[in-house]
Amino acid sequence: MDILQLAVSSVPINQSVQYTCVFANTWSGARHPIEYPSGIANWSPPVLLAHSKAVDLWSPGRFASPGIENVAEIGDATVLQEEIEVLQTKGLAGESVLGVQTFNFETQSQQFDPITLSPSYPYLSTVSMIGPSPDWFSGFESFSPRGPGGYWYQSFELATYPFDAGTEQGETYSVDNEAEPVHGPIYQLTKDTVPDSGILLDPTGTTVLPVITWSCNLSDSVGGGLRKRKA
Repeated sequence: MDILQLAVSSVPINQSVQYTCVFANTWSGARHPIEYPSGIANWSPPVLLAHSKAVDLWSPGRFASPGIENVAEIGDATVLQEEIEVLQTKGLAGESVLGVQTFNFETQSQQFDPITLSPSYPYLSTVSMIGPSPDWFSGFESFSPRGPGGYWYQSFELATYPFDAGTEQGETYSVDNEAEPVHGPIYQLTKDTVPDSGILLDPTGTTVLPVITWSCNLSDSVGGGLRKRKA
């Protein structure tokens, strides 16, 4: 994750706030030319979750939960939402927001309903499948927009990279793949970990560029159209 922009507000972190976030696609044939699936490249409905420090929705080096596995392999968030409901019941997570599927040739961004962060749930995590792919996804995990001096950030912008969930075999943009005999931990796809074809590398073949930019701003109003789940 790269932090692209931070701006501090005057709202103290002992108050609850709402953030309105925008997802912007940066995965493209121009930036990631090798085998880029023009015409079918898409993102599964992104999941955003507000949660406590005790929650690890996903992170590099840890094993994917069944919910994260389903998102990474087939873009289905049903099981992940069930896992989130358990966390909410235990008082470990607050609101979650579910976005919509985004086809890169139709639109490059989407705006989500506002999501509430609070002193109890000051962390935000996101996840969305790179489609089609074996088990590749992107998002950020456990980012807390608490700025210096005890104030929430007014806005923040993050760029996120592709990850492998460690659950399915496959080296190209395809969803028809065999499961890994033994699941491995989640890992970031870099120039050292991408398949031998160099898929996901930039045009120079030297690095893997970010695939999503997430921009979030403090908001006092609730938008419409995307589903929000509350504890």
